[in-house]
Amino acid sequence: TLVRLLRLERVRGAILSFDRKTRVNQTHTVAIISDIHGNRSALDAVLDDLASQPHDDLIIAGDLVLHGPYPAETLEILRALDAVAIRGNTDAYLLEAEPPARLQELPGWCRQQIGNDGLYYLSSLGFDAHHASGRHVSSGRSADCPRHAGEYRSRPEPGTRSIWRVASDPEEEAVQLLGGASANLIIYIYGHIHRASAGTINGQRLASIGSVGFPHDGDHRAAYALVHWDGKNWNVEHRRVSYDYESVASALVSRNVPLAEVLEQRLLSARFVPFQAM
Repeated sequence: TLVRLLRLERVRGAILSFDRKTRVNQTHTVAIISDIHGNRSALDAVLDDLASQPHDDLIIAGDLVLHGPYPAETLEILRALDAVAIRGNTDAYLLEAEPPARLQELPGWCRQQIGNDGLYYLSSLGFDAHHASGRHVSSGRSADCPRHAGEYRSRPEPGTRSIWRVASDPEEEAVQLLGGASANLIIYIYGHIHRASAGTINGQRLASIGSVGFPHDGDHRAAYALVHWDGKNWNVEHRRVSYDYESVASALVSRNVPLAEVLEQRLLSARFVPFQAM
């Protein structure tokens, strides 16, 4: 169920909320890619698929380069896209003087790969971003995200709120995490958990985008989403795209990526493997 998929360490995924009254009797499609994590092969496959899918806007919902074997190449492609981009938690790690100790030498390796120019670009990304048309997207990390008018409205979500344990009554806990949100916002769409899912909690529709670069839902295919406004409602279309994930797993080792053994197992199993487990 969706509730099971809400087990995150931190709520830092991109959060979009779509208003039911938006663009009445018109159609509109937003493409969302998230959690690319330096996997250029998966990104190439997704963009090839996306090229055949009509869409009006593209959102890059954070976690661009850390973990994968091709961070510089991935970032070059992402920067060339006509897209709204926000900063994810792993992007922020690269800008921190002391990233999480569990990452060991991985942030330093990634910094060397993308160079100062890449780091400057990541620093230019906010946890909130505005499209020229007035649309808004938020990473949800800020403890003080205000609501905004427009097609995408962020919701208040403390970045340190832990929902790692969904315990005896997961639906009740999920309701609390939504902060009593009204179903009037139609649907929340978020990244970060590396799983593609959809469901309803307490009348509120939710959908997770899934991960381009490191899916953790048992499906090796790269994931992204198209969100369609049909003139009356927003509907989420999850898309999965095959690519040669085994070659990417091999590249983690051949390119001497720190913690390659763990990251390789994540790709080969399409499951989350903690760094401490290897």
